[in-house]
Amino acid sequence: MGRFLALGALGLASGCGAGAVAPPTSVLLITLDTTRADVLSCRGESASLFPTICGLSAEGVRFPIAYTVAPLTLPAHASILSGLYPPRHGVRDNGLQALPSSAETIAEYAGRSGRRTAAFVSTAILDRAYGLDQGFEVYDQPLLAAREQDNFYLERDAFTTAKRFVAWLSEIESERGFFAWLHFYDPHLPYAPPEDVQEQTGGNAYLGEIALVDRALRDVFSALDACGRNATTWVVLTADHGEALGEHGEPTHGALCYEATMRVPLLFRPPPGTTKTPGSMKYASVVDIHPTILRLLGLTPPPGVDGFDLFRADPESQASDSTRGVYFESYSGYLYYGWSPLVGWVDGFGKYLHSSTPELYLRSDPAEERNVAVGRERETNHARERIADVLGRPQLETDRFEADGELQRALWTLGYAGGVATHEDFPSPLAGSDRPAPLERLHELDLLHRAEALYRTGRIAEALPLVASIVEENPKHLLALDLFALCSMHASRFGEAEEALRARLRYGPEKSDAHVNLALCLEARGELQGALTELERAAELNPHETVIADELSRIRALAQGKQVR
Repeated sequence: MGRFLALGALGLASGCGAGAVAPPTSVLLITLDTTRADVLSCRGESASLFPTICGLSAEGVRFPIAYTVAPLTLPAHASILSGLYPPRHGVRDNGLQALPSSAETIAEYAGRSGRRTAAFVSTAILDRAYGLDQGFEVYDQPLLAAREQDNFYLERDAFTTAKRFVAWLSEIESERGFFAWLHFYDPHLPYAPPEDVQEQTGGNAYLGEIALVDRALRDVFSALDACGRNATTWVVLTADHGEALGEHGEPTHGALCYEATMRVPLLFRPPPGTTKTPGSMKYASVVDIHPTILRLLGLTPPPGVDGFDLFRADPESQASDSTRGVYFESYSGYLYYGWSPLVGWVDGFGKYLHSSTPELYLRSDPAEERNVAVGRERETNHARERIADVLGRPQLETDRFEADGELQRALWTLGYAGGVATHEDFPSPLAGSDRPAPLERLHELDLLHRAEALYRTGRIAEALPLVASIVEENPKHLLALDLFALCSMHASRFGEAEEALRARLRYGPEKSDAHVNLALCLEARGELQGALTELERAAELNPHETVIADELSRIRALAQGKQVR
């Protein structure tokens, strides 16, 4: 790594001219995937484990109470780049929608101001097909071509992404400013840092992944120095969401909206010699990044965005209101677990979570152990009014989106469902729901996580009763139905698998993979015509998938009495 730094510095010294005139202000936006705010406290052990990031914190302005808009990568980044909450830009979950072309992104504003723009992302979840490339001259992402047992092309490590940025930085004109976005996926599950990095964190693989990013960032800042860009570049660092690590029964993130997954680090490091005083807002949101960066670039944010300039202290502006609250949501439970939608509001009083069972947690209860919603009608009504205000704001018209076969395969390899969704798939979270509340179904998360781990290691007999218990209690749990069907198929229990797959198609969005598995079950039971019907429907839903086409040809031949060898 030291050799890489030395070579990078030598290369950059010859590739980055100092320029006769200092370039205009630039901004480097860094987003860390799946990074809790508390692990980057930059105190004690945190400061020693993450010296690069904590050095930024010491030199800059930290917003200690910052929230994401959703515990999901794509919706959160759509809000960071557009300044809009998810109900307004329409991206509510990973892999289902694209940021509409009518969004006004940071990159579009920066590009129109004459600055160079580039993004370097590290996962297929942020593929350019999802619209986040708007305004970027360069949108550098991992290749989608997947290997059978290797995700390298679907996600890439921090050093590879950093190296791509360093190469780009060395090539752009020295007299022009830039807006660049660097995204690091490493802290996302599975946690597998190099052995020496994991030793540095005392065997904690999750912290080891963040430490790996910290090391890669040294190369990034060495490049800024070598190019003479440090003197004119603001650095903004945040995360898309946190990681539960078992808190409230959630192994990872996505389904719940407790502090572990909703609180994110947020810091701004100014160019040396530049001072900025934060406004009076106590609570920040990732939607604030958009207008704040535009102001730092000397640009005027568009009217109607949900975020505020965090450095603007306007006594007549809502941005200076110390009681300002922030909105957040998660539809993962609704889409995949058969739960009611989950939406929330947090302000100086506390955090309100709205579902079929409302929750209210006071600021004096940071661990969110005591739900005090009953009897607090004034506070819960206030929070619902604020949520209703966000939901009532103008929405962007969503563009029709459908991932191609290659992107769908990439998402499945990474563990995401993907697909297509419209506004109709996302009922108002304030509307009544007969589905169970996430609070009542927390135990399902651990059961599903354990069953998935057993299935991946071939321990089908152990996985089957775990996932069967979820389906028995909650027959609309789509992910459990999918996994129960797969386990049953491996156990040659094709009748039970068929029943689960038909329930999955009845309760959830129509998915080509469910039709394929249903066809295999019917084939195993000798019902070739039924299998053919299911495969034909799968091909209609996903006409670019070669596996479906091959299976369709095979079953057609069998149905005609011709065995394909």
